[in-house]
Amino acid sequence: METIQKIRNGFAYFRTSAKHSITLKEPYYWIVKINSMQGVAIEIPTDKHVNEQFASISYYTKEYVLGGEERHLLMLVSDHQTLYDDFAIICAGFLEKVLDAESYEEIQDNPISWWLTMKELMGNANVEKAAYSVLAEMLSYFYLLKQEKDVSWVGPFDGSVDFNCTNGSYEVKSTVARYGSEITINSQYQLKANYLLFYRFEPSINGVSIQDMVLALIDLGVEESKIELVLEKLKYPKDSEVRKKSYRLLEVMKYEIDENFPKIVPESFKNGHLPNHISGLIYKLELRGLNGDVINVNEFPQKLKC
Repeated sequence: METIQKIRNGFAYFRTSAKHSITLKEPYYWIVKINSMQGVAIEIPTDKHVNEQFASISYYTKEYVLGGEERHLLMLVSDHQTLYDDFAIICAGFLEKVLDAESYEEIQDNPISWWLTMKELMGNANVEKAAYSVLAEMLSYFYLLKQEKDVSWVGPFDGSVDFNCTNGSYEVKSTVARYGSEITINSQYQLKANYLLFYRFEPSINGVSIQDMVLALIDLGVEESKIELVLEKLKYPKDSEVRKKSYRLLEVMKYEIDENFPKIVPESFKNGHLPNHISGLIYKLELRGLNGDVINVNEFPQKLKC
């Protein structure tokens, strides 16, 4: 029986069962149901870890006990119940690589390689905060904690600003553009913060990554679980490849958002409210020419050895 038909038959069987977890053994792979997720799994070396998500598809490693034996499995699963027949095609394409000796060896050695190729072919429709934007927030957290301020990282939890501190609130913006300092203000509330921190990066293998900053913040006494909760919220879970992407910090500026700072806030309108039928604002702001303080980049981690 063709691999794709075996997978579809397995998925059809899962739909008739009330069990939360089921595995169907095939040569070299398993067809699996884990709670609301269905897909396929292969065994890979225990020192290889991935944790990725694209649309409704997840690709991750986890230990499971199968047949009384603990196995380190690479899972390709989805929870899109109405598209399991189509997802079976993706699973079959993955397993074709597994059944090819040369490709199987590559996946065993570098499991992220197949995932990156699949995302590129299908188009990455993930709505996620750019890695350097998350990095800028983590660097800000580090910087503010070093100033011995009582710091709350509230932006990822739908805060109107990124950080609340004892001396006021902070908004964080960043760019990888070599020239220009234009930023996007995403609501009428962002610039109600007291200060704006602006970062300029460039991609660099010798730079600092999100994962580096996890270690730096832990060294400052921040609980790892607290950091991971924020990164999970931002869709950067532990072991995800993007957390290793590194950037070199080129410039950091600090601006006080006072009465002279250009901004659009609710108080800019009559009675402190937006006009009727306008629910929000998004606008561009050019920082070039505004008075700001240069922060020495040496106050931030530049590269950490993991």
